[in-house]
Amino acid sequence: MTLLAKVRWGGALLGLLGVALLLAGCRAASSAPVEALPQAAPSPWPSRPDPQVPHTPLPPTPMASPTALPDLNPTATPPLTPTPEPTVWGPLVVIDAGHGGKDLGARHFDETGHMDFYEAQVNLDLALRVRDLLTARGYRVLLTREGNYRLFDDQDVNGDGEVNTVDESQARVDFINASGADAFLSIHQNAFEYPDGRPVGDMGGTVVYYCADRPFSDRSLLLAQAVHDEILEAFHDLGHDVRDRGVLDDYVLREKGVPGAHLILLGPKSERIVRPSEMPGVLSETLFITHDREAKLARDPVALDRLARAYADAFDAYFEALREAAGGAP
Repeated sequence: MTLLAKVRWGGALLGLLGVALLLAGCRAASSAPVEALPQAAPSPWPSRPDPQVPHTPLPPTPMASPTALPDLNPTATPPLTPTPEPTVWGPLVVIDAGHGGKDLGARHFDETGHMDFYEAQVNLDLALRVRDLLTARGYRVLLTREGNYRLFDDQDVNGDGEVNTVDESQARVDFINASGADAFLSIHQNAFEYPDGRPVGDMGGTVVYYCADRPFSDRSLLLAQAVHDEILEAFHDLGHDVRDRGVLDDYVLREKGVPGAHLILLGPKSERIVRPSEMPGVLSETLFITHDREAKLARDPVALDRLARAYADAFDAYFEALREAAGGAP
């Protein structure tokens, strides 16, 4: 079955799912679970000091020879209007490494209760690897961030009179739109914890979101299906039987007090999204960093290389499917 055929079949199925999934990877705090969790009796858990961003590289894991993590020292904020390299003629894509700077995203704690790594690091590591792979294949690639920073700190980007995480998301949409990209991918990791902060070690899986309420939703779904298929294959190659949480319309998410709110990077114009994205795009929650096995994969260079190749292969499949639909035109 071709990618286009799978997307047409999968798109019809999605309307029946009615799924409500957690996107706790986009917040440091946990959200409502997507499935019933065991009611465990409270157990002692070491008190945690306020997490501080580590200033030393993460310790290596026994799964593979360690490699240096990306430079996570704060750097100067890049200009809002990117300037793609004019001498390269491949598709232009933007890779968004979710979170960054003081926004750590989801966090992982060791057995003593101390934070040993966090989502923003993993997102950036993957984004840099995907960029290098795509560049070697002739793509033009931009990153919304190349270090441990945010595009805008403490600024009212969307003009609503408030300063919060919505402004950073809007700044990234503005960056992506200014690039004139053909498509974009936002990389995130998921997490889930018990109310006392203990990680739920058996809650894992991978999911890809797109927005069905856009004029280019068919292409976003095509890209989402490609990402989904390639990531599943990567986990299979890594020997991990990952839980397949599917390809989902971002509208199934439920934010606190805002039923049916779209993701800002993907959704249409609204009171929350004053300048929506202008091209096909998806948000991928690669894995759960609070899952016992998946947390190890998130720190294993071999696993990260394989997952990055899955994202790069997904772009290849997506643009090839577009060429097929256009009758083979370049």
